[in-house]
Amino acid sequence: MKLLREAKTKIANSKWFTRLKSVKNLEIVVAVILALIAIVVYFVIAGGRNGKSASASAEMTENEKRVAEMISEISGVGDARVLITSGADKEIVGVVVVAEGAGGMDNRVKIIRLIEKATGATVDRIEIFEMEKGG
Repeated sequence: MKLLREAKTKIANSKWFTRLKSVKNLEIVVAVILALIAIVVYFVIAGGRNGKSASASAEMTENEKRVAEMISEISGVGDARVLITSGADKEIVGVVVVAEGAGGMDNRVKIIRLIEKATGATVDRIEIFEMEKGG
C-alpha cells in the first residue's frame, strides 16, 4: 500500500502531469484526439474494401458473378471466383481471379483477355491464381 501511495505522489508531482492538469477542458481535447484516431482507423480499414464493411462476407457482386461465369465457360477452366476492386473515382484498381485450371499459360492468357474486355481493366491490374482441386 505504501508503494502505491509513493507512486501516486511521484506521478502527481511530475512535470508532465502538472502540465497536463493545467490544460483547460482536458476531457474535450482527449475526446477529439480519440475521435480523430477512430476516424483514421475506420478509413484505413474501410478504404481498401471499396465501401464494404470489415465484416463483409465473401459474396461476389453481380458484376463479379457474371465475369466468373464467363471465365468458367472457357475450355479447360472450371469453377472461378472474381474480386473487382474500384477506387474512389470508380476506376478499376485491381481484378483477382481464382480459378480451377488457371495454372496453364494458355488459360491464363484467355482469362486475362476476357477480363480486359469485360471490365476494361489493364493487364497490370489483373492477377490470376489457380484454385485448389475441389476448391
